[in-house]
Amino acid sequence: MTQDDPPRPAPDAVRDLRAGFGIDARRIDRIGHLLADGTFRTVEDVVSLTGTSRRTVEAVFRALDPHLESSGDGRRIAQRHVPEYDGVFGDAATAEITDPWTERARRDPAALAAMDALIAAAPPPVQALDHVPATAETVLKRARFMLDGFDLRGAHVLCVGDHDLTSLGLFVAGGADGLRVSVADIDERLLEFLDTEAARRGWDVRCHAADLRLGLPAALRDSCQLVFTDPPYTPDGVGLFVARGLQGLQDHRNGRVLLAYGFGEQQPALGLAVQKALNPLHLAYEAMLPGFNRYVGAQAIGSTAALYVLRPTKRTAAAARAAADDPRAAMYTHGAQSVEAGADALDETAAERVLELAGGDRPLLVGDGWPAKAAGRRVPLRDFLAAPLPRNLQGHGTVLINLYPGFGGSAARALLAANAPRVGLVCRNDEPFLRDAEGQRGFRRLAGPGYRVERLLRGTPSPGLALVLAERNDEPADAAERVLAYMDARAHGKIGNGWREGLIALRKTEGRTLTKAEARRLIETAADRPDLLERSLVDLPAHLLAVLGRDVRRSVEALPD
Repeated sequence: MTQDDPPRPAPDAVRDLRAGFGIDARRIDRIGHLLADGTFRTVEDVVSLTGTSRRTVEAVFRALDPHLESSGDGRRIAQRHVPEYDGVFGDAATAEITDPWTERARRDPAALAAMDALIAAAPPPVQALDHVPATAETVLKRARFMLDGFDLRGAHVLCVGDHDLTSLGLFVAGGADGLRVSVADIDERLLEFLDTEAARRGWDVRCHAADLRLGLPAALRDSCQLVFTDPPYTPDGVGLFVARGLQGLQDHRNGRVLLAYGFGEQQPALGLAVQKALNPLHLAYEAMLPGFNRYVGAQAIGSTAALYVLRPTKRTAAAARAAADDPRAAMYTHGAQSVEAGADALDETAAERVLELAGGDRPLLVGDGWPAKAAGRRVPLRDFLAAPLPRNLQGHGTVLINLYPGFGGSAARALLAANAPRVGLVCRNDEPFLRDAEGQRGFRRLAGPGYRVERLLRGTPSPGLALVLAERNDEPADAAERVLAYMDARAHGKIGNGWREGLIALRKTEGRTLTKAEARRLIETAADRPDLLERSLVDLPAHLLAVLGRDVRRSVEALPD
Protein backbone atom coordinates (compact mmCIF):
# COMPACT_ATOMS: atom_id res chain seq x y z
CA MET A 1 0.00 0.00 0.00
CA THR A 2 1.40 3.41 -0.98
CA GLN A 3 1.03 6.63 1.00
CA ASP A 4 -1.89 7.69 -1.22
CA ASP A 5 -3.81 4.39 -0.95
CA PRO A 6 -6.88 4.45 1.28
CA PRO A 7 -6.59 2.51 4.58
CA ARG A 8 -7.91 -1.04 4.55
CA PRO A 9 -11.40 -1.46 6.03
CA ALA A 10 -11.21 -2.31 9.74
CA PRO A 11 -12.70 -5.81 9.36
CA ASP A 12 -10.06 -6.66 6.74
CA ALA A 13 -7.29 -5.29 8.97
CA VAL A 14 -8.52 -7.51 11.80
CA ARG A 15 -8.65 -10.53 9.47
CA ASP A 16 -5.03 -9.88 8.48
CA LEU A 17 -3.99 -9.55 12.12
CA ARG A 18 -5.88 -12.70 13.06
CA ALA A 19 -4.33 -14.66 10.18
CA GLY A 20 -0.87 -13.77 11.49
CA PHE A 21 -1.63 -15.64 14.72
CA GLY A 22 -2.45 -18.93 13.01
CA ILE A 23 -3.94 -21.47 15.41
CA ASP A 24 -3.40 -18.97 18.25
CA ALA A 25 -6.01 -16.63 16.68
CA ARG A 26 -8.42 -17.36 19.54
CA ARG A 27 -6.55 -14.60 21.39
CA ILE A 28 -7.73 -12.10 18.79
CA ASP A 29 -11.24 -13.57 18.95
CA ARG A 30 -11.45 -13.11 22.72
CA ILE A 31 -10.35 -9.49 22.45
CA GLY A 32 -12.81 -8.82 19.63
CA HIS A 33 -15.79 -10.30 21.46
CA LEU A 34 -15.00 -8.21 24.57
CA LEU A 35 -14.95 -5.02 22.50
CA ALA A 36 -18.15 -5.97 20.69
CA ASP A 37 -20.27 -6.80 23.76
CA GLY A 38 -21.27 -3.19 24.44
CA THR A 39 -19.01 -2.58 27.45
CA PHE A 40 -16.38 0.16 27.35
CA ARG A 41 -13.00 -1.33 28.26
CA THR A 42 -9.46 0.01 28.57
CA VAL A 43 -6.41 -1.74 27.19
CA GLU A 44 -5.55 -2.68 30.77
CA ASP A 45 -8.98 -4.27 31.26
CA VAL A 46 -8.62 -6.38 28.12
CA VAL A 47 -5.10 -7.51 29.06
CA SER A 48 -6.37 -8.65 32.46
CA LEU A 49 -9.45 -10.42 31.09
CA THR A 50 -7.72 -12.27 28.25
CA GLY A 51 -4.22 -12.94 29.59
CA THR A 52 -2.83 -11.52 26.33
CA SER A 53 0.13 -9.15 26.20
CA ARG A 54 -0.40 -5.41 25.98
CA ARG A 55 1.42 -5.34 22.63
CA THR A 56 -1.12 -7.69 21.03
CA VAL A 57 -4.12 -5.98 22.64
CA GLU A 58 -2.93 -2.60 21.38
CA ALA A 59 -2.51 -4.08 17.89
CA VAL A 60 -6.19 -5.15 17.93
CA PHE A 61 -7.26 -1.70 19.14
CA ARG A 62 -5.31 -0.10 16.28
CA ALA A 63 -6.88 -2.41 13.69
CA LEU A 64 -10.35 -1.63 15.02
CA ASP A 65 -9.71 2.07 15.52
CA PRO A 66 -12.00 3.43 12.74
CA HIS A 67 -14.95 1.62 14.32
CA LEU A 68 -14.20 2.28 17.99
CA GLU A 69 -15.99 4.78 20.19
CA SER A 70 -14.82 6.05 23.57
CA SER A 71 -16.15 6.82 27.02
CA GLY A 72 -13.45 8.12 29.33
CA ASP A 73 -10.45 5.80 28.96
CA GLY A 74 -12.62 2.91 27.80
CA ARG A 75 -13.36 1.95 24.20
CA ARG A 76 -15.69 -0.43 22.34
CA ILE A 77 -16.82 -1.23 18.83
CA ALA A 78 -19.65 1.18 18.02
CA GLN A 79 -22.92 -0.69 17.96
CA ARG A 80 -23.67 0.28 14.33
CA HIS A 81 -20.43 -1.42 13.25
CA VAL A 82 -20.77 -4.62 15.27
CA PRO A 83 -22.63 -6.50 12.47
CA GLU A 84 -19.64 -5.91 10.16
CA TYR A 85 -17.61 -8.30 12.34
CA ASP A 86 -19.95 -11.26 12.00
CA GLY A 87 -17.72 -14.12 10.92
CA VAL A 88 -14.51 -12.17 11.62
CA PHE A 89 -14.19 -13.40 15.18
CA GLY A 90 -14.64 -17.09 15.97
CA ASP A 91 -17.68 -18.38 17.86
CA ALA A 92 -17.80 -18.51 21.67
CA ALA A 93 -14.32 -17.05 21.92
CA THR A 94 -14.96 -15.39 25.26
CA ALA A 95 -15.92 -18.55 27.14
CA GLU A 96 -13.81 -18.81 30.28
CA ILE A 97 -12.06 -22.12 30.82
CA THR A 98 -11.44 -22.47 34.53
CA ASP A 99 -9.05 -24.94 36.06
CA PRO A 100 -9.93 -26.90 39.24
CA TRP A 101 -7.59 -24.77 41.36
CA THR A 102 -9.47 -21.60 40.42
CA GLU A 103 -12.72 -23.28 41.38
CA ARG A 104 -11.24 -24.42 44.71
CA ALA A 105 -10.12 -20.87 45.50
CA ARG A 106 -13.50 -19.37 44.61
CA ARG A 107 -15.36 -21.73 46.93
CA ASP A 108 -14.05 -19.83 49.94
CA PRO A 109 -15.10 -16.16 49.64
CA ALA A 110 -14.05 -15.47 53.23
CA ALA A 111 -10.50 -16.57 52.46
CA LEU A 112 -10.49 -14.47 49.28
CA ALA A 113 -11.61 -11.43 51.27
CA ALA A 114 -8.94 -12.05 53.92
CA MET A 115 -6.25 -12.41 51.25
CA ASP A 116 -7.42 -9.26 49.51
CA ALA A 117 -7.13 -7.36 52.78
CA LEU A 118 -3.59 -8.62 53.38
CA ILE A 119 -2.50 -7.68 49.86
CA ALA A 120 -4.02 -4.20 50.27
CA ALA A 121 -2.15 -3.69 53.57
CA ALA A 122 1.21 -4.99 52.31
CA PRO A 123 4.10 -2.65 51.44
CA PRO A 124 3.89 -1.29 47.88
CA PRO A 125 5.84 -3.06 45.12
CA VAL A 126 9.47 -2.12 44.46
CA GLN A 127 10.07 -1.64 40.75
CA ALA A 128 13.83 -2.22 41.08
CA LEU A 129 13.04 -5.69 42.50
CA ASP A 130 10.61 -6.51 39.65
CA HIS A 131 7.67 -6.69 42.06
CA VAL A 132 4.28 -7.23 40.41
CA PRO A 133 1.61 -8.37 42.90
CA ALA A 134 -0.41 -11.49 42.23
CA THR A 135 -4.17 -11.39 42.70
CA ALA A 136 -5.72 -12.75 45.88
CA GLU A 137 -7.31 -15.55 43.84
CA THR A 138 -3.89 -16.54 42.49
CA VAL A 139 -2.31 -16.66 45.96
CA LEU A 140 -5.09 -18.94 47.19
CA LYS A 141 -4.83 -21.10 44.04
CA ARG A 142 -1.16 -21.61 44.83
CA ALA A 143 -2.02 -22.48 48.41
CA ARG A 144 -4.70 -24.97 47.38
CA PHE A 145 -2.35 -26.54 44.84
CA MET A 146 0.25 -27.10 47.57
CA LEU A 147 -2.11 -28.12 50.37
CA ASP A 148 -4.25 -30.44 48.24
CA GLY A 149 -1.47 -31.79 46.05
CA PHE A 150 1.06 -32.60 48.80
CA ASP A 151 0.92 -33.84 52.39
CA LEU A 152 2.22 -30.77 54.23
CA ARG A 153 1.53 -31.98 57.78
CA GLY A 154 4.73 -31.31 59.71
CA ALA A 155 6.41 -30.10 56.52
CA HIS A 156 8.68 -27.14 55.90
CA VAL A 157 7.90 -24.96 52.86
CA LEU A 158 10.44 -22.41 51.63
CA CYS A 159 9.39 -19.29 49.73
CA VAL A 160 12.36 -17.97 47.78
CA GLY A 161 11.18 -14.38 47.64
CA ASP A 162 7.59 -13.65 48.65
CA HIS A 163 6.33 -10.26 47.52
CA ASP A 164 3.01 -12.01 46.67
CA LEU A 165 2.45 -13.15 50.31
CA THR A 166 2.21 -16.81 49.32
CA SER A 167 3.54 -17.75 52.78
CA LEU A 168 0.52 -16.12 54.41
CA GLY A 169 -1.80 -17.54 51.76
CA LEU A 170 -0.96 -21.08 52.85
CA PHE A 171 -2.40 -20.32 56.28
CA VAL A 172 -5.31 -18.22 55.01
CA ALA A 173 -6.29 -21.32 53.01
CA GLY A 174 -6.30 -23.43 56.18
CA GLY A 175 -2.68 -24.56 56.55
CA ALA A 176 -1.79 -28.02 57.85
CA ASP A 177 -0.89 -29.47 61.26
CA GLY A 178 2.70 -28.61 62.08
CA LEU A 179 3.26 -26.67 58.85
CA ARG A 180 6.22 -24.27 58.93
CA VAL A 181 6.91 -21.74 56.18
CA SER A 182 10.16 -19.83 55.79
CA VAL A 183 10.70 -16.77 53.62
CA ALA A 184 14.03 -15.55 52.24
CA ASP A 185 13.75 -12.04 50.82
CA ILE A 186 15.78 -8.85 50.47
CA ASP A 187 12.90 -6.43 51.15
CA GLU A 188 12.99 -5.46 54.85
CA ARG A 189 9.53 -3.82 54.70
CA LEU A 190 8.03 -7.04 53.37
CA LEU A 191 9.78 -9.18 55.97
CA GLU A 192 8.47 -7.01 58.79
CA PHE A 193 4.94 -7.15 57.35
CA LEU A 194 4.98 -10.94 56.96
CA ASP A 195 6.47 -11.47 60.42
CA THR A 196 4.02 -9.10 62.11
CA GLU A 197 0.91 -10.49 60.41
CA ALA A 198 1.92 -14.10 60.99
CA ALA A 199 2.81 -13.52 64.67
CA ARG A 200 -0.50 -11.76 65.24
CA ARG A 201 -2.39 -14.82 63.98
CA GLY A 202 -0.16 -17.53 65.43
CA TRP A 203 1.05 -18.75 62.03
CA ASP A 204 4.51 -20.33 61.85
CA VAL A 205 6.13 -18.08 59.24
CA ARG A 206 9.84 -17.38 59.75
CA CYS A 207 11.47 -14.52 57.88
CA HIS A 208 15.12 -14.40 56.81
CA ALA A 209 16.85 -11.38 55.29
CA ALA A 210 18.76 -12.51 52.22
CA ASP A 211 20.19 -11.09 49.04
CA LEU A 212 19.83 -14.33 47.14
CA ARG A 213 22.61 -13.38 44.74
CA LEU A 214 24.94 -13.77 47.73
CA GLY A 215 23.55 -17.00 49.12
CA LEU A 216 20.75 -18.76 50.95
CA PRO A 217 20.81 -18.30 54.74
CA ALA A 218 22.61 -21.20 56.41
CA ALA A 219 19.58 -22.04 58.58
CA LEU A 220 17.53 -22.73 55.44
CA ARG A 221 19.93 -25.02 53.61
CA ASP A 222 18.87 -28.68 53.34
CA SER A 223 15.80 -27.94 55.45
CA CYS A 224 12.57 -28.02 53.41
CA GLN A 225 10.39 -30.42 51.45
CA LEU A 226 8.72 -27.96 49.07
CA VAL A 227 9.88 -24.70 47.45
CA PHE A 228 7.82 -21.93 45.90
CA THR A 229 9.31 -19.04 43.92
CA ASP A 230 8.06 -16.26 41.66
CA PRO A 231 11.42 -14.74 40.66
CA PRO A 232 12.53 -11.92 38.38
CA TYR A 233 11.60 -13.05 34.87
CA THR A 234 15.11 -12.97 33.41
CA PRO A 235 17.13 -16.12 32.66
CA ASP A 236 19.60 -15.32 35.44
CA GLY A 237 16.83 -14.41 37.87
CA VAL A 238 14.87 -17.62 37.32
CA GLY A 239 18.01 -19.77 37.30
CA LEU A 240 19.35 -18.28 40.51
CA PHE A 241 16.11 -18.36 42.52
CA VAL A 242 15.45 -21.96 41.52
CA ALA A 243 19.05 -22.92 42.38
CA ARG A 244 18.69 -21.30 45.81
CA GLY A 245 15.44 -23.17 46.34
CA LEU A 246 17.17 -26.42 45.48
CA GLN A 247 19.86 -25.60 48.05
CA GLY A 248 17.04 -25.41 50.59
CA LEU A 249 15.56 -28.81 49.69
CA GLN A 250 16.20 -31.54 52.24
CA ASP A 251 14.42 -34.27 50.28
CA HIS A 252 15.72 -34.43 46.72
CA ARG A 253 13.89 -37.69 46.10
CA ASN A 254 10.36 -36.50 46.80
CA GLY A 255 10.68 -32.71 47.03
CA ARG A 256 9.40 -30.27 44.42
CA VAL A 257 10.12 -26.74 43.28
CA LEU A 258 7.09 -24.73 42.14
CA LEU A 259 8.01 -21.89 39.80
CA ALA A 260 5.82 -19.07 38.48
CA TYR A 261 7.07 -17.79 35.13
CA GLY A 262 5.51 -16.21 32.06
CA PHE A 263 6.39 -14.58 28.75
CA GLY A 264 4.46 -12.76 26.04
CA GLU A 265 2.64 -14.95 23.54
CA GLN A 266 4.68 -13.45 20.68
CA GLN A 267 8.02 -13.82 22.50
CA PRO A 268 8.76 -17.56 22.74
CA ALA A 269 12.50 -16.81 22.54
CA LEU A 270 12.28 -15.30 26.03
CA GLY A 271 10.65 -18.46 27.34
CA LEU A 272 13.28 -20.58 25.66
CA ALA A 273 16.09 -18.52 27.23
CA VAL A 274 14.66 -19.13 30.70
CA GLN A 275 14.16 -22.84 30.07
CA LYS A 276 17.76 -23.06 28.84
CA ALA A 277 18.85 -21.43 32.11
CA LEU A 278 17.05 -24.23 33.97
CA ASN A 279 18.52 -27.03 31.84
CA PRO A 280 21.87 -27.22 33.70
CA LEU A 281 19.96 -28.00 36.91
CA HIS A 282 18.82 -31.38 35.51
CA LEU A 283 15.20 -30.95 36.62
CA ALA A 284 12.28 -32.98 35.35
CA TYR A 285 9.31 -30.88 34.22
CA GLU A 286 6.55 -32.77 35.99
CA ALA A 287 3.88 -30.27 34.93
CA MET A 288 3.42 -26.84 33.37
CA LEU A 289 0.03 -25.23 33.99
CA PRO A 290 -0.45 -22.28 31.58
CA GLY A 291 -2.22 -19.16 32.81
CA PHE A 292 -2.23 -20.37 36.42
CA ASN A 293 -0.99 -17.07 37.91
CA ARG A 294 -2.66 -13.68 37.38
CA TYR A 295 -1.15 -10.32 38.34
CA VAL A 296 -2.09 -6.70 38.86
CA GLY A 297 0.32 -5.37 36.23
CA ALA A 298 2.91 -7.25 34.14
CA GLN A 299 1.01 -6.33 30.98
CA ALA A 300 3.96 -7.24 28.77
CA ILE A 301 3.18 -10.88 29.55
CA GLY A 302 -0.59 -10.48 29.59
CA SER A 303 -0.63 -10.18 33.41
CA THR A 304 -0.39 -13.96 33.55
CA ALA A 305 2.20 -16.69 34.10
CA ALA A 306 2.36 -20.45 34.11
CA LEU A 307 3.04 -22.65 37.13
CA TYR A 308 5.93 -25.06 36.60
CA VAL A 309 6.25 -28.15 38.80
CA LEU A 310 9.93 -29.12 38.82
CA ARG A 311 11.30 -32.34 40.26
CA PRO A 312 14.97 -32.97 41.09
CA THR A 313 16.93 -35.86 39.64
CA LYS A 314 20.08 -37.52 40.94
CA ARG A 315 22.27 -34.90 39.25
CA THR A 316 20.33 -31.89 40.50
CA ALA A 317 21.94 -31.32 43.92
CA ALA A 318 25.48 -31.04 42.53
CA ALA A 319 24.26 -28.91 39.62
CA ALA A 320 22.46 -26.53 41.99
CA ARG A 321 25.60 -26.07 44.08
CA ALA A 322 27.62 -25.23 40.97
CA ALA A 323 24.97 -22.85 39.61
CA ALA A 324 24.57 -21.05 42.93
CA ASP A 325 28.30 -20.30 43.05
CA ASP A 326 27.72 -17.68 40.33
CA PRO A 327 26.49 -14.51 42.12
CA ARG A 328 24.64 -13.15 39.03
CA ALA A 329 24.77 -9.54 40.24
CA ALA A 330 22.48 -8.29 37.44
CA MET A 331 19.23 -10.22 37.14
CA TYR A 332 16.39 -7.68 37.37
CA THR A 333 14.80 -5.63 34.59
CA HIS A 334 14.91 -2.26 36.41
CA GLY A 335 17.34 -0.23 38.48
CA ALA A 336 20.97 -0.61 39.47
CA GLN A 337 20.72 -4.41 39.57
CA SER A 338 19.18 -4.76 36.11
CA VAL A 339 20.69 -6.76 33.30
CA GLU A 340 21.13 -3.51 31.32
CA ALA A 341 22.84 -1.58 34.11
CA GLY A 342 26.10 -3.50 34.00
CA ALA A 343 28.54 -3.90 36.88
CA ASP A 344 30.77 -0.85 37.26
CA ALA A 345 34.14 -1.23 38.94
CA LEU A 346 35.87 1.33 41.13
CA ASP A 347 38.43 3.27 39.17
CA GLU A 348 41.95 3.58 40.53
CA THR A 349 41.49 7.17 41.72
CA ALA A 350 38.33 6.29 43.68
CA ALA A 351 39.97 3.21 45.21
CA GLU A 352 43.01 5.22 46.28
CA ARG A 353 40.75 7.78 47.95
CA VAL A 354 38.94 5.04 49.87
CA LEU A 355 42.24 3.57 51.06
CA GLU A 356 43.45 7.01 52.08
CA LEU A 357 40.33 7.87 54.10
CA ALA A 358 40.06 4.44 55.74
CA GLY A 359 43.70 4.23 56.75
CA GLY A 360 45.39 1.01 57.74
CA ASP A 361 48.15 -0.97 56.07
CA ARG A 362 47.16 -3.54 53.42
CA PRO A 363 43.50 -3.89 54.39
CA LEU A 364 41.28 -6.82 53.52
CA LEU A 365 39.39 -5.97 50.32
CA VAL A 366 35.94 -7.53 50.11
CA GLY A 367 33.82 -7.73 46.97
CA ASP A 368 34.42 -7.34 43.25
CA GLY A 369 35.41 -4.17 41.47
CA TRP A 370 38.64 -3.31 43.29
CA PRO A 371 41.36 -2.25 40.81
CA ALA A 372 44.17 -4.72 40.27
CA LYS A 373 46.69 -2.23 41.69
CA ALA A 374 44.83 -1.82 45.01
CA ALA A 375 46.97 -3.33 47.77
CA GLY A 376 45.40 -5.86 50.10
CA ARG A 377 44.15 -9.44 50.45
CA ARG A 378 40.85 -10.12 48.70
CA VAL A 379 37.74 -12.16 49.37
CA PRO A 380 34.42 -12.40 47.44
CA LEU A 381 31.44 -10.70 49.07
CA ARG A 382 29.45 -13.96 48.89
CA ASP A 383 32.07 -15.88 50.91
CA PHE A 384 32.47 -13.00 53.35
CA LEU A 385 28.77 -12.96 54.25
CA ALA A 386 28.31 -16.74 54.24
CA ALA A 387 30.67 -17.73 57.05
CA PRO A 388 33.37 -16.39 59.39
CA LEU A 389 36.65 -15.65 57.66
CA PRO A 390 39.24 -18.44 57.69
CA ARG A 391 42.10 -17.89 60.12
CA ASN A 392 44.54 -16.80 57.41
CA LEU A 393 42.23 -13.85 56.57
CA GLN A 394 41.46 -12.79 60.15
CA GLY A 395 43.26 -10.14 62.13
CA HIS A 396 43.13 -7.31 59.59
CA GLY A 397 42.90 -3.94 61.28
CA THR A 398 40.79 -2.56 58.43
CA VAL A 399 38.23 -4.29 56.21
CA LEU A 400 37.01 -2.43 53.12
CA ILE A 401 33.84 -3.75 51.51
CA ASN A 402 32.74 -2.78 48.01
CA LEU A 403 28.95 -2.92 47.74
CA TYR A 404 28.82 -0.79 44.59
CA PRO A 405 26.69 -0.70 42.55
CA GLY A 406 23.98 -3.20 43.48
CA PHE A 407 24.65 -4.63 46.95
CA GLY A 408 24.00 -1.61 49.21
CA GLY A 409 21.02 -3.35 50.79
CA SER A 410 23.52 -5.63 52.57
CA ALA A 411 25.43 -2.77 54.22
CA ALA A 412 24.38 -3.46 57.81
CA ARG A 413 25.01 -7.18 57.44
CA ALA A 414 28.39 -6.59 55.87
CA LEU A 415 29.31 -4.47 58.87
CA LEU A 416 28.24 -7.26 61.25
CA ALA A 417 30.19 -9.84 59.26
CA ALA A 418 33.42 -7.80 59.27
CA ASN A 419 34.35 -8.28 62.95
CA ALA A 420 37.29 -5.88 62.56
CA PRO A 421 38.51 -2.79 64.42
CA ARG A 422 37.79 -0.54 61.42
CA VAL A 423 35.43 -1.02 58.49
CA GLY A 424 34.74 0.96 55.32
CA LEU A 425 31.70 0.40 53.11
CA VAL A 426 31.58 1.67 49.52
CA CYS A 427 28.11 1.91 47.97
CA ARG A 428 25.84 4.03 45.82
CA ASN A 429 25.24 7.60 46.92
CA ASP A 430 21.45 7.16 46.79
CA GLU A 431 21.02 4.12 49.03
CA PRO A 432 17.92 4.58 51.24
CA PHE A 433 19.95 4.55 54.47
CA LEU A 434 22.00 7.51 53.20
CA ARG A 435 19.35 9.73 51.66
CA ASP A 436 18.16 11.55 54.77
CA ALA A 437 18.72 11.97 58.51
CA GLU A 438 16.09 9.36 59.39
CA GLY A 439 17.75 6.71 57.22
CA GLN A 440 21.16 7.52 58.66
CA ARG A 441 19.88 7.29 62.24
CA GLY A 442 18.33 3.93 61.44
CA PHE A 443 21.62 2.65 60.04
CA ARG A 444 23.53 3.81 63.13
CA ARG A 445 21.05 1.87 65.28
CA LEU A 446 21.59 -1.28 63.21
CA ALA A 447 25.37 -0.86 63.44
CA GLY A 448 25.38 -0.50 67.21
CA PRO A 449 26.34 -1.50 69.75
CA GLY A 450 29.05 -3.42 67.88
CA TYR A 451 30.18 -0.40 65.85
CA ARG A 452 30.21 3.38 65.98
CA VAL A 453 29.55 4.92 62.58
CA GLU A 454 32.06 7.75 62.39
CA ARG A 455 31.50 9.22 58.95
CA LEU A 456 28.85 8.98 56.23
CA LEU A 457 30.52 10.57 53.21
CA ARG A 458 28.16 11.10 50.29
CA GLY A 459 29.78 11.96 46.97
CA THR A 460 33.01 10.35 48.19
CA PRO A 461 35.27 8.91 46.80
CA SER A 462 33.60 10.23 43.62
CA PRO A 463 30.20 11.54 42.50
CA GLY A 464 27.54 8.84 42.69
CA LEU A 465 29.39 6.90 45.40
CA ALA A 466 29.43 7.03 49.18
CA LEU A 467 31.85 5.85 51.84
CA VAL A 468 30.75 4.76 55.32
CA LEU A 469 33.49 4.52 57.95
CA ALA A 470 32.89 2.71 61.24
CA GLU A 471 34.98 1.66 64.23
CA ARG A 472 34.43 -1.18 66.65
CA ASN A 473 32.71 0.02 69.81
CA ASP A 474 35.13 -0.91 72.58
CA GLU A 475 33.14 0.91 75.27
CA PRO A 476 29.49 -0.19 75.20
CA ALA A 477 27.17 2.03 77.22
CA ASP A 478 26.00 -0.58 79.72
CA ALA A 479 25.95 -4.28 80.56
CA ALA A 480 23.21 -5.15 78.05
CA GLU A 481 25.13 -3.45 75.25
CA ARG A 482 28.27 -5.38 76.23
CA VAL A 483 26.37 -8.64 75.69
CA LEU A 484 24.96 -7.38 72.38
CA ALA A 485 28.41 -6.28 71.23
CA TYR A 486 29.73 -9.75 72.12
CA MET A 487 26.97 -11.26 69.97
CA ASP A 488 27.65 -8.84 67.10
CA ALA A 489 31.27 -10.03 67.01
CA ARG A 490 29.96 -13.56 66.41
CA ALA A 491 27.27 -12.64 63.89
CA HIS A 492 27.60 -15.83 61.82
CA GLY A 493 26.97 -18.12 64.77
CA LYS A 494 23.70 -19.12 66.36
CA ILE A 495 22.06 -16.30 68.27
CA GLY A 496 21.31 -18.56 71.24
CA ASN A 497 24.96 -19.58 71.57
CA GLY A 498 26.27 -16.02 71.32
CA TRP A 499 23.71 -14.79 73.83
CA ARG A 500 24.57 -17.52 76.32
CA GLU A 501 28.32 -17.00 76.05
CA GLY A 502 27.86 -13.23 76.16
CA LEU A 503 26.07 -13.49 79.52
CA ILE A 504 28.82 -15.75 80.86
CA ALA A 505 31.53 -13.34 79.63
CA LEU A 506 29.73 -10.38 81.19
CA ARG A 507 29.58 -12.15 84.54
CA LYS A 508 33.27 -12.99 84.30
CA THR A 509 34.22 -9.31 83.83
CA GLU A 510 32.34 -8.64 87.06
CA GLY A 511 34.40 -11.24 88.88
CA ARG A 512 31.46 -13.62 89.15
CA THR A 513 30.46 -16.89 87.48
CA LEU A 514 27.46 -18.02 85.52
CA THR A 515 27.03 -21.59 84.33
CA LYS A 516 25.78 -22.50 80.86
CA ALA A 517 22.65 -23.99 82.38
CA GLU A 518 21.94 -20.80 84.33
CA ALA A 519 22.49 -18.69 81.22
CA ARG A 520 20.14 -20.90 79.19
CA ARG A 521 17.42 -20.54 81.83
CA LEU A 522 17.76 -16.75 81.76
CA ILE A 523 17.45 -16.78 77.98
CA GLU A 524 14.42 -19.10 78.02
CA THR A 525 12.65 -16.70 80.37
CA ALA A 526 13.61 -13.53 78.49
CA ALA A 527 13.14 -14.66 74.87
CA ASP A 528 9.72 -13.75 73.48
CA ARG A 529 10.77 -15.31 70.16
CA PRO A 530 12.53 -18.61 70.91
CA ASP A 531 12.56 -19.37 67.16
CA LEU A 532 15.29 -16.72 66.81
CA LEU A 533 17.79 -18.65 68.93
CA GLU A 534 18.73 -21.03 66.10
CA ARG A 535 19.19 -18.17 63.64
CA SER A 536 22.22 -15.94 63.01
CA LEU A 537 22.43 -12.16 63.21
CA VAL A 538 23.58 -11.78 59.60
CA ASP A 539 20.27 -13.29 58.39
CA LEU A 540 17.95 -11.61 60.89
CA PRO A 541 15.49 -9.01 59.50
CA ALA A 542 16.22 -5.52 60.79
CA HIS A 543 13.00 -5.19 62.79
CA LEU A 544 13.85 -8.34 64.75
CA LEU A 545 17.21 -6.92 65.84
CA ALA A 546 15.25 -4.48 68.02
CA VAL A 547 13.18 -7.35 69.44
CA LEU A 548 16.36 -9.27 70.21
CA GLY A 549 17.96 -6.23 71.86
CA ARG A 550 14.98 -5.84 74.18
CA ASP A 551 15.08 -9.51 75.16
CA VAL A 552 18.82 -9.44 75.80
CA ARG A 553 18.38 -6.43 78.07
CA ARG A 554 15.67 -8.29 79.96
CA SER A 555 18.00 -11.25 80.52
CA VAL A 556 20.77 -8.98 81.84
CA GLU A 557 18.37 -7.27 84.21
CA ALA A 558 17.37 -10.71 85.54
CA LEU A 559 20.94 -11.64 86.52
CA PRO A 560 21.12 -12.35 90.26
CA ASP A 561 22.82 -9.71 92.42
